[in-house]
Amino acid sequence: MGLSNENLNFTALKLCGLLTVVYILQLATGFDPGFQAYDSPNINFFLSFLGHSSLEHLFNNLFFIGLFGTLFELLTSRKTFIYTFLISAIFANFSAFIFYTDSAIIGASGGAMGLLSALAIYRPKKIGLAMGVPVPMWVVLIIYILINTAGLGVDTSTAYEAHLFGLVTGSIIGSWLRNQDSESEYDSKRNSYGKKKKGLFRENSNDLEEAYVSEDGEDSLTGEKWERRIRKWEEKYMLDDSQQDVQEDKQA
Repeated sequence: MGLSNENLNFTALKLCGLLTVVYILQLATGFDPGFQAYDSPNINFFLSFLGHSSLEHLFNNLFFIGLFGTLFELLTSRKTFIYTFLISAIFANFSAFIFYTDSAIIGASGGAMGLLSALAIYRPKKIGLAMGVPVPMWVVLIIYILINTAGLGVDTSTAYEAHLFGLVTGSIIGSWLRNQDSESEYDSKRNSYGKKKKGLFRENSNDLEEAYVSEDGEDSLTGEKWERRIRKWEEKYMLDDSQQDVQEDKQA
């Protein structure tokens, strides 16, 4: 897959708009999509990564999704972007059953981290931002792995474990995409090699045909051509006695 405007449907920005609308609804109606394991309605497991706990929390995720998500969509497709975000966010929410049984989890951070890591594994040399500094995506990934690992066990409102779940999930997706590209490249090279061999065979065949083209330009592979060649061969090597005597007289 390559960088192409044809792949960009601004899905990342549309998702950012959806997250903003949900947050406005939270403020306006008091709607709480947060998910607490073994306590919240099951639907909240899927709604929680659309809501946010504060404006700062929302802006942070809008930045990650808008930046890394848009670049990821450019390099892949709208469907790949959506699947990567949803799968990463869902797996990140499973951390609620292990680390947050006594509290609720909310936010799109798991999906955002999944997009970041998928992009970094899929295209590690692409330039991204880490702490406001332009660096290759593989460096961005390392920095955010270190940040979230350092936060493990710290008493804070940030769900670092969920972030790491998202990072791991996105890395798996990025690896899968790289493998798909490698297989496609291999198939393309194999097909190209096969076409070259076929073309070479045809060229050689054409050379052979040209070697047997008759003086009047007839196709060398037609039956008529071979009949003419046989007659010439007979005239040259299979003459009857009278013809041979005539030729001998002429030579004398």
